[in-house]
Amino acid sequence: MSDPRTPGPLRRTSDDPALLARRFGDLLRVGDGAAAERLVDEALAGGMSPAAIQALVITPAMVRIGELWASRAIGVADEHLASSISQRALIRLLTKLNSGPHRARSRERVLLAAVEGQHHVLGLRMIADVLEGAGFDVLYLGEDVPVDSLLESVTLHRPAVVGLGFGIASDVSTLADSIWAIHDAAPATRMMLGGRAVPLGLRTAGYPYVASSLEVVGMVEQILAAPAQPLPAVIDPLRSHGPGLARMREPAVETDAIAAQLARSADEAIDVAREHVRRGLTFRDMAFRDPLTDLANRRGFDEELSALTQQTRSGGTVLMIDVDAFKLVNDGLGHAAGDLVLRAIGHAISDSIRPGDLAARIGGDEFAVLLPGTTPADACAVADRICAAVALCADPPVSISVGVAAVSSDARGALLAADTALYGAKRAGRDRILTAPAQPTDPVQGVI
Repeated sequence: MSDPRTPGPLRRTSDDPALLARRFGDLLRVGDGAAAERLVDEALAGGMSPAAIQALVITPAMVRIGELWASRAIGVADEHLASSISQRALIRLLTKLNSGPHRARSRERVLLAAVEGQHHVLGLRMIADVLEGAGFDVLYLGEDVPVDSLLESVTLHRPAVVGLGFGIASDVSTLADSIWAIHDAAPATRMMLGGRAVPLGLRTAGYPYVASSLEVVGMVEQILAAPAQPLPAVIDPLRSHGPGLARMREPAVETDAIAAQLARSADEAIDVAREHVRRGLTFRDMAFRDPLTDLANRRGFDEELSALTQQTRSGGTVLMIDVDAFKLVNDGLGHAAGDLVLRAIGHAISDSIRPGDLAARIGGDEFAVLLPGTTPADACAVADRICAAVALCADPPVSISVGVAAVSSDARGALLAADTALYGAKRAGRDRILTAPAQPTDPVQGVI
């Protein structure tokens, strides 16, 4: 049998996630954090998304570690070490989740907490990382949060969504009490539940149940678009004052005090590392973002274009956009009015493209859009949407001209082609879209 500490090369995106989970679990068992992080890096290079690595590789491995600990096949020190290694791997994924100049700015606030008595909250941390990467303002309270502390945070911070974790079978009244208290203090707050121990009755009582970090962003967006949830009738009988409530606390388990102390120290170090990652990403975000429109700036655009030109299989297209006669707005109404028009155009562009596309303001009244995996015909359809959105949003009304070009391995050539098409549209009368001639080296792309 091969040594699990020396994982072989991945078969890139064709690798079986279950195989990767087994390999990651083997590395956790032998305590090889460096090899576990290399496996995560290789999975990223092979095309797996950070959320997929969380849900399909790290989670199953840690579930298996928990089963081994419960059966006394491994000790508590081994379990704590496996958790610390997984947390280190999550920091690498956090960097990926939050990187990129097109990362969304803070959206609605989401509060996440494991209710009182709940420990081992690695899954909740994964949920927090994915939501943070998607641009939500995440308030992570962590494990074992008493009802009073949870209620204080909800009252103080007024989150739009509260996610409650309940992963270990214990007194269900703590979960019911938490739900009731949130409804009582902030009836408009939406809730979602997660964790293997959430009773079936609560999973079907109207609260969305989050099974993994892969689905949480879509789940939160659906919750926010739906009306506020009423308090289900099943909650009151389950509360701590409910009649005939059966207590389901876990039997006491002997722990290793030294291992527990080391685990707490490791968690504190990981929290510090996370804060350093966030600060670094904040500085990077400032360097790659246009402060007026909240789009990427020229530096961020050039970096993403360079990355796209290296992905010869997916290819894509680029749009160069210029506001027609923008000087008349600035000269006639002043630069403050011109800035408002530019902000409106930035929002119109952002609302007209997919989450994986990139919109940038590259200077003055000139914008650019990268559309990975598209053909020029697809890009023209996107450009049509942008033109229509700009015509509706700008005050005073303005039009735009657009140049479209396919992205090949030559980034400068693609920009020049799109720029040439843009000025061709200008010369042809403005307020129109012009596509650059196809280049023989352009790859075949997919449909948007």
